[in-house]
Amino acid sequence: MDVLTPTVCPGAICPDLVEGSDLADYGKYLADESRRSGTADALAFPRSTAEVCGAVNWAKDRDLGITVSGARTGIAAGAVPDGGLAVSLERMNRVLGVRTAGDGTFLVRCQSGVLLSDLQHSVQSGTFADAASFDAESLAAVESLKTQSLFYPPDPTETSATVGGTVACNASGAHTFRYGPTRPYVHGLTVVLGDGRVLALERGRDVVEQSGEFLLATADGQEAVVRIPEYTWPTTKNSAGYYAAEGMDILDFFVGSEGTLGIVTEIEVRAIPAPEMSCAVVTFWTSEEQAVAFTETLQDGRDMLSVEAIEYVGPKALSMLRNRRTQLGATSGVPGCLPETAHCAIYLDVGTSRDSYADALSKLAGVIEDHGGSPSTCWSAVERDERERLRHFRHALPETVNAHIAEIRKTEPSITKLGTDMAVPGGRLVEAIGIYRSALREAGLDYVIFGHIGDNHLHVNILPRNAAEYRTGWDLYHRFADAVVGMGGSPAAEHGIGKLKTDFLRTLFHDEGVRQMLQIKAAFDPHSRLGKGTLFA
Repeated sequence: MDVLTPTVCPGAICPDLVEGSDLADYGKYLADESRRSGTADALAFPRSTAEVCGAVNWAKDRDLGITVSGARTGIAAGAVPDGGLAVSLERMNRVLGVRTAGDGTFLVRCQSGVLLSDLQHSVQSGTFADAASFDAESLAAVESLKTQSLFYPPDPTETSATVGGTVACNASGAHTFRYGPTRPYVHGLTVVLGDGRVLALERGRDVVEQSGEFLLATADGQEAVVRIPEYTWPTTKNSAGYYAAEGMDILDFFVGSEGTLGIVTEIEVRAIPAPEMSCAVVTFWTSEEQAVAFTETLQDGRDMLSVEAIEYVGPKALSMLRNRRTQLGATSGVPGCLPETAHCAIYLDVGTSRDSYADALSKLAGVIEDHGGSPSTCWSAVERDERERLRHFRHALPETVNAHIAEIRKTEPSITKLGTDMAVPGGRLVEAIGIYRSALREAGLDYVIFGHIGDNHLHVNILPRNAAEYRTGWDLYHRFADAVVGMGGSPAAEHGIGKLKTDFLRTLFHDEGVRQMLQIKAAFDPHSRLGKGTLFA
């Protein structure tokens, strides 16, 4: 059995480190979009893997915990430090190189602090700001890339996230329906462990053997046997806990580990050919039953119909958007021509070859009619700017919810956004929606439902008006999690567990599963230095 052997960085230091009273000017690094804030003894700003090693060694010498910080766009408080050293990767923002993969795809290597939006733009345009530092192989690959139409599929709503952040929670988004989450597009990782050593991992090379075990060289020269956990990974979208599967790649432990196993400093991702033609469509429905039945047909025929994304806007959510349009007008991002008879809506992205484009749209129109919809009332867009305008129709929802919560917080500061992140198996969506609506109605809580219906992954955003309703909302969230896990689903489909939902890890994997995860953590982070309070309470 081969031994996975981390390397050392002798003499590594991190020159940009702030501590003591100087931290007063760095408050933004102590919070994220969860609106939770923490504390830190020091803050490091490394620019390279070696400097991350230096920062880790500095913390190790002082017996301090370490929390990783990217763009802090997460909503589960994973980047919120609980004392110790906070390591900001925002200055690690360089693309390091490009190479061809030999199968029509390209591999792009970047530092963890590169913004997702910048990476996607570079891949699509073939323009790399750091090209002056590329080697000859990378420059040749870039010239080849420019002749093709490529894209990087993971598309969480928050494109200002860092690539490292998306790896940390195995991010997904609307296009996960067709392309899957972040994990399969990660080809290589460079990881600094909690003892300051460095692992270089590559998909297809560093694989767990058939025995289900691998050997990891420890800092004291020994060899630790690491065994894959035996719990069952959900078949739905899931971003809770450490991935486990027979014959898995070792790097997949780190994808979705939320900074608790190591600090990912460099990432090699796969860019793939983009569809030749794209179209955005918004369909309107007079009942939720119609919309769900339409979705299930699209799920069954996803290849034939070339659908990339299916996004739902529920009845209360559509009303919220109507109100936003009334209040803000054209600046709302909501078109003023919402059909009066529309009860709910579904946003679609269609991507196909040029030759099959017309046929795909014709088939889609037929499916709409078969379910009682009207193609004549649909909105559609082909040009990029118009497609972005329709996408903003869906993306305006979380913005509106955030603004609503911000207004409530003026009188009830204890209230934070309370949105679920649960996915259920196919065939259980109607049942799940029924459970949500019945419980919310019985509790007298206001709410909106929207999200990635194509993946059976809807966000229930509870809108409490006071602290008592907020507590009731959290109680319901736990009830919903129990119900979803009972169906075989996940209570944390895309946003991770962080520090806010640690109870859900045990709900999903039970005591034995969590024990096995802690064994994995003990192997890679034996002093439990990384991510205090994240995943495990």
